[in-house]
Amino acid sequence: MPNLSKCTDGEITRFKNCLDRAGYDPAIIRTINTSPDNALANFMYASLMTRPEFALVHGVFTKQDDIITNFKARCAAKDIDLGKFSWIGSQVAPEFDTDDPEVVVVLDTTLNTLQNTFEFAWAWTVDGQDDRWRWDGMVSDHEKLALLDGLEFKPYTLRWVKIKLNTNIGKRPIDVRNSKSSPGCALLWMSAEHPVRIKATDYEKRFGFWLPGLKCTVPGERPFADVPLVHFYRGARQVGLCSNSADNASDNLAVPSLQE
Repeated sequence: MPNLSKCTDGEITRFKNCLDRAGYDPAIIRTINTSPDNALANFMYASLMTRPEFALVHGVFTKQDDIITNFKARCAAKDIDLGKFSWIGSQVAPEFDTDDPEVVVVLDTTLNTLQNTFEFAWAWTVDGQDDRWRWDGMVSDHEKLALLDGLEFKPYTLRWVKIKLNTNIGKRPIDVRNSKSSPGCALLWMSAEHPVRIKATDYEKRFGFWLPGLKCTVPGERPFADVPLVHFYRGARQVGLCSNSADNASDNLAVPSLQE
């Protein structure tokens, strides 16, 4: 819940100066303070929340209630019965980290198969972007795409997870991935549920990312030696999906991790 006690004295002072510059005087402040049922303060808050900078968490992440609403709409459009899903863990979404703009809340979902889950999340990701590119070798059939060893696929599940997106930047997936903390399709769901975060990829503060909880087979390489990855072509405004060897690294890519 919002808590002004987390603001520093300096932040409160600057806010008071903003109100002063905007023309708020003691009479206005007293009227707001004494309005029945906090009505005037609520009106001010509702007006602010219509602004783009407040509609998204950290300016790039979709709020939890909107994630659920959008997911239900997407399932309805694809004739997927919501009654098939069961929850793993609490249905109450965790809060975003107010101090870390790269920790994201994600509704991690499975459909009937890993392959259909992957393609559903990728198609939704694409629909939220201006353009897309996918390498022909990034195939998701059951002979080409699998979970990292130690992970188990359970169909038709829903669970809330938190993912830190900027961990292990420039690291090789093979060195840092594991079955406890490495997200797979959850990162495609992140891309689908938070399209503005993908568009905000700048490779300085926000990076592309491997999907370390997955492994794949590509033409000419050893079976399941590759890892899918999502990146963003800033010039062309394209979201991209491809793969690379698990023992390769890129300064433009993070290996995200699940957070408690």
